[in-house]
Amino acid sequence: MSFVLMLFSACQNELEQDLKFEVNVNPDTNVQIADSIVTAPKGTTLKFNFTGEPDFVSFSYSRFNTVKSILTFSTQAAWGTHVPNSLSVYLFETADTLLLTNPKIDSTTIVNRQWTDITSQCNLPVAANVTNKANVSLNDYRGKKVCIAFRYKTDVATDWQPTWTISNLQINDTVVNTTIKTRTVVAATMSFKPFDMLNMANPYNSAATAGVWNVATPAAMVMTRTATGGTLNTDWLISKPIEIARGINTLSVNPTVPTSSVIPVKNSTIRVNSYSYQFTTAGEYTLTFFASNANYVRQLTTERKIKVIITE
Repeated sequence: MSFVLMLFSACQNELEQDLKFEVNVNPDTNVQIADSIVTAPKGTTLKFNFTGEPDFVSFSYSRFNTVKSILTFSTQAAWGTHVPNSLSVYLFETADTLLLTNPKIDSTTIVNRQWTDITSQCNLPVAANVTNKANVSLNDYRGKKVCIAFRYKTDVATDWQPTWTISNLQINDTVVNTTIKTRTVVAATMSFKPFDMLNMANPYNSAATAGVWNVATPAAMVMTRTATGGTLNTDWLISKPIEIARGINTLSVNPTVPTSSVIPVKNSTIRVNSYSYQFTTAGEYTLTFFASNANYVRQLTTERKIKVIITE
């Protein structure tokens, strides 16, 4: 009886010990391994060697798909003949927002920012009653946060200072080399705020008033005209910081497929010491090997991840 109990206890202890499982990439002439990242050309079959004694092993992967981000919006000017150069467009890389409670500090922030002038890329109309569309690449800002800003500045008081309407502003992300759209960020979520440099008593005012930005309708933000002889204007319209995406992870080579099947590699009835997989599509992959042992008392699981870069 005691022998049976001792045998049962030994078996139980063995089953309850931690699950040992490791995965290593088999070296090959086309395979480079550095800083825990495996790099190989497209078409390479990688062999993964296992150590340990798991009962079950399965395999899956996700692929990182780089996206391109395009800022689009339409602009229209109305009234007056001094339309050119009255509206400028800027970008600035930052994670900081305006305080919106301290005009002095915010005005200094706006002046001191090293804005990138993208006006020349924005296809702004140079005459009244013309609507043009802008398409601006934001790919240089992948993985960063940027503010989008418009500056309305006039220098002629002997003519109407024009109305400007900025409409349908959005950022669209599309998987590179495809037409697959992954995200749209619209103006309503960008928290555009006015700042009137010449009205420090109330610089954040938004209204349908001459010389003031009106952001009540983010889909059509309007600077209202100022009549001939009126005060000149210097008014900014600035978004909160917006994160520009690097890409998305999908559980398939095809970005349109939201999930991939988990590939069984080993079960308790067969002995498997390795697994091979051919990579036919370039990209950044995260491979996951799941391992488990199970008995009637408990189940032990672990996983090992490997980053693989497949080049063209």
